Amino acid sequence: MRIVDYALLLKNCHFNHQVTTLPKIVRWNALGGNSMILNVDGSSIGNPGISSFGGLIRNAYGAWIHGFFGNLGVTNILHAELMAILKGLLLAWELNIKDLSCYSDFATAIKLITEPVDVWHHYAVILNNIKDILNRDWQVSILHTFREGNTCAHYLAKHGAHNNIVFTTIAIPPAGLNLHLLTDASGIIFSR
Repeated sequence: MRIVDYALLLKNCHFNHQVTTLPKIVRWNALGGNSMILNVDGSSIGNPGISSFGGLIRNAYGAWIHGFFGNLGVTNILHAELMAILKGLLLAWELNIKDLSCYSDFATAIKLITEPVDVWHHYAVILNNIKDILNRDWQVSILHTFREGNTCAHYLAKHGAHNNIVFTTIAIPPAGLNLHLLTDASGIIFSR
C-alpha cells in the first residue's frame, strides 16, 4: 500500500467516525443522613432585567423545611444568583442548621465564592458577606447541580419575579411546588 493510499484510508476512517455522547442522568441531590440541603436559584427576565431569587431547605430525604423568595427589581443574573445563595445561607443559619449542602446551577457564582474575592469586583461586598457566613461554626458545602436537579428553587425564583416582595420566607410550600417536591423526593431521574 502506498503512503498516499494509507493517508486517504486514515482520513476516511477519521471523518466517518461518529462520536456519540452518553446522556447525563440528573436528579435532585438526595444525600441521606443528617445533612440539610439548600437549593437556590436566581432568575432574570433579560440581562439586565427584572430579577428575582428563591430557594428552599429540605432534609436529606426531600422533606420541606423552609423556603424563601424575593424580587430585586432590574439587575442581572449574577446578582440574582448571589443573592439567592446569601439569603439561603442566612436562613439556614437562623434555623440553626449545622450541616448544610448548598446547591446552585450557576457555575460562575460558585467559582466566585470558592476563589479569593477581587476587591474591585462589582459584587465584592456580597461575595465577602457569603464568605463570612461560610466561615461561621458550621459545616457548609457549596456545590453545583444541573438545572434539572434544581427545579424547586427555579420555581421559587420565578415566584419571586411575580411578586413585589423584596424578601420573604415561607414555612409552607406554595401549592404549585408540591409536584416538584414529590418528583425530587421520589428520586425521579432526567436525561440531560
